[in-house]
Amino acid sequence: MKKTVLIMALLMALRPVAGQMQQAVDRISEEFNMMGLSVVAVCDGRIAGEWYAGLRDYDRNLPVNENTKYRIASISKFVMTTAMMKLYDQKRLDLDEDVSTYLGFNLRNPNHPDTPITVRMLLTHTSSINEGDSYDPFLMASYNNVSNPMPFSELLVPGGKYYSSDTWRKEAPGEYFTYCNANFGLAGTIIEKICGQRFEEFIQQSLFVPLGISGSYISEGITDINNLAVIYGTENGMWVPGTDNYKGVMSAPRDFSGYRTGTNAIVFSPQGGLRISAKELARIMILHMNNGKYNGERIVSRKSVRLMHRAHFISTNANSDDEGVRRGNRGLSVQILPSAAAGGILPKRSHFLGHSGSAYGLQSAFYFDPKEKYGFIFIVNGIFDGPKAGPSGAFYTFEEALINALRENNLLPCKKIRR
Repeated sequence: MKKTVLIMALLMALRPVAGQMQQAVDRISEEFNMMGLSVVAVCDGRIAGEWYAGLRDYDRNLPVNENTKYRIASISKFVMTTAMMKLYDQKRLDLDEDVSTYLGFNLRNPNHPDTPITVRMLLTHTSSINEGDSYDPFLMASYNNVSNPMPFSELLVPGGKYYSSDTWRKEAPGEYFTYCNANFGLAGTIIEKICGQRFEEFIQQSLFVPLGISGSYISEGITDINNLAVIYGTENGMWVPGTDNYKGVMSAPRDFSGYRTGTNAIVFSPQGGLRISAKELARIMILHMNNGKYNGERIVSRKSVRLMHRAHFISTNANSDDEGVRRGNRGLSVQILPSAAAGGILPKRSHFLGHSGSAYGLQSAFYFDPKEKYGFIFIVNGIFDGPKAGPSGAFYTFEEALINALRENNLLPCKKIRR
C-alpha cells in the first residue's frame, strides 16, 4: 500500500513536468527543423515520460505518436547482442572462440594469417575487417536476393566475388578499433549457425516476445506498417523521402522462403535494420538497468549484461578511428561515453553507456546510467540541415538541447521511487 501511494505521488508530481517537457520538445523540434521526433525518459527502471513532435510521413501529414516505429540504425547492434548473450548464458557461444569454428570457413586477415578473429572482436569492432569499397555492393546484392544470398566468404576471403584490396586493415585483429557493419552481419550469421534458426526468428522468440515488443529487423515483419516512419533527407532545399516510404502498404514484400540458415544473415540487417518504437526500445533499456530482468522475469543473465557494459577495448588516439561525438571505450556492442561528458552535459559522476544510430537521415540515441537507473532515448527521422557537433564533444547540438530540457525538468537525474 505504501509503495502504491509513493508511485501515485510521483506520477502526480510528473504531470506538470510532462506539459513543460512537451513544450520543450515542440520548441526543439521546430528550432532544429526536424521532420519527426520521439523522446522517452527512463527513471528508476520505469518510463518516466514520453513526448512526440512532428510527422512520421510528410506526404500524408501523419504525426509521430507512441506507436511510431523507426528504422533505428546502429542501436540495432546493441539489441542484437542482448539477444545473442542468451547463447552465451546457455554455454553455446564462446566470446573468445575463433569465428571460423562457427562460420564453417577459414576467416583470417591475410596480413595476419596466424591470428584468429574472435566473437569478442566482432562485437567491439576490432576484428580488423574494414568497410572497404566492396562492402556496399555486397550489401545491396544480399538485400536484393534474400532468398538465396551469396555467402560471406565472397566478401571476406581473397578471390571472392566481392573481395577487394581494402577489405582488411593492416593492423592485427584485436589491436585497432574501426567501425564496420560487416562485423554484425557475421555475428548474425554466427547466431544462425549456433541455434539453427533464422536470425529474425531467433530475435523474436528469445527477446521480443518475452518483452512484448512488436518490432522487427525486416520491414516485412512489421504488421502495423502504417505506423512506420519514413526516413527523410534533403535535396535542393526540399525534404526527400528515402528508406521506409511505404505509404502505409507493404506492396512488394521480399521472399525469404529460400533462405538457407547460416548463409548470410546480413539480409536481416542485424547491423542497423531494427524497426521499433521509442517506447518499445525503452523496454530494452529497462532490461539492462535491471541486470537482465523485465517485470521480474529473467531474460538474460546478470553476468551477460555486465559483460556487455564492461570496457573490452580501451580507445586512444593511436588505436582507434575518430568517431567524433561518439568517441569512447567499447563494451560488447556498447559505446561507453567518455568521463568528460559527466559534469558537462550529463550529471556529475554519471557513467553513461549505450549506442547511437545514424543512417539515411535518421538520428537516434540510446544512453543510460546502469547504476543510477536513468536514461533517455531520442529518435529523429530527418533533420533538414543535418546534425551538428555540440560543445560537449559527446553529443550533437539538438541532443544537447533535449538533454538540457530533461535536466531542467528533473528527469536527468530523476527522482527515484523508494522501494
